[in-house]
Amino acid sequence: MFKRRKPLTLYQTAKQFFFPAMGWKRSLIYMKHRLLRVADTTHRIALGLAIGFGVSFTPLLGTHFIQAAIIAIILRGNVITAMMGTWIGNPWTFPFFWWAGFSFGSFLFGFFGIEGATSIPEHISISIIYNSFWSLFMPWMLGGYILLIISITPSYIIYYKIIESAKKARDKAKLLRIKERKDAREKALKK
Repeated sequence: MFKRRKPLTLYQTAKQFFFPAMGWKRSLIYMKHRLLRVADTTHRIALGLAIGFGVSFTPLLGTHFIQAAIIAIILRGNVITAMMGTWIGNPWTFPFFWWAGFSFGSFLFGFFGIEGATSIPEHISISIIYNSFWSLFMPWMLGGYILLIISITPSYIIYYKIIESAKKARDKAKLLRIKERKDAREKALKK
């Protein structure tokens, strides 16, 4: 029912992913409106977003939605907003998230004397990745999941305050519209 008449090609889909047709600003505004209309408590919405944000640190790229949903169910956060929160991890931000996860994991491996990569090789090739996959992947995995756990609390606080103030502003605007309608009705009845 809500499909395109002419489906997008693979190239157009990829282009749309990196550069939305309606623009990044409008996409973000749309996301804000979708978040404010979620019928749940501010706590659960903020917790879901924080979980989605934290999952972006993990290296298992194709499973971020699944991980966010499972963690949201366990912690009783909103599953839909947890999935929306994973959108913070995108092609522009993943390098920073993954660098942080790998660096933190490498630090922990070195601190505890566990053998693993302590730095990213300068020249990466398929043979280097194949020969040292676990020594590169395990620090990244450890660091990513620890950063997931650490990042939930500060991001929850930030998201909670943002959502709470946005909901208050929405409620205030709604009351103002009701008052204006009531005043207009009374004014019309007086005439």
